[in-house]
Amino acid sequence: MKSFVEGCLVAIALAVAASAADAKPVVYDCKPEAGRSDSVIQPEYVISYDRATGEVLVNDPIIMDTVGKPIAGKLQSESDVRVVFDWQLKSLKGPSNTTSWKYRARVFADGRLSLTVVPVGYDNEFSSEGRCTRSK
Repeated sequence: MKSFVEGCLVAIALAVAASAADAKPVVYDCKPEAGRSDSVIQPEYVISYDRATGEVLVNDPIIMDTVGKPIAGKLQSESDVRVVFDWQLKSLKGPSNTTSWKYRARVFADGRLSLTVVPVGYDNEFSSEGRCTRSK
């Protein structure tokens, strides 16, 4: 899995290279407990948040397989207690059709992760707890 993390960090670094040289984004490397490469919830998510510009980039194995580079996310809220990110992966081909997925990651100050994934147009949702490490 080390190569995935390195690949995500390189992809995110290239995507935010146009940012100010002195302002580096915060990168969260998140690992949900229920994450598996054959499930909706992946084993790892990398979220980059540039406080100076507000830009959020998200990467995971599904994003790399379908899009080939990090996708844009959105900061929903930020406090001393937690930061909340949303993103949507569109046109993910499922076994019988094309589906879009909405994601929400809540990253708490102590490193806890709460992740929710909802297939657009369906009533069910998938969720997991986990841990995130933060780097600058």
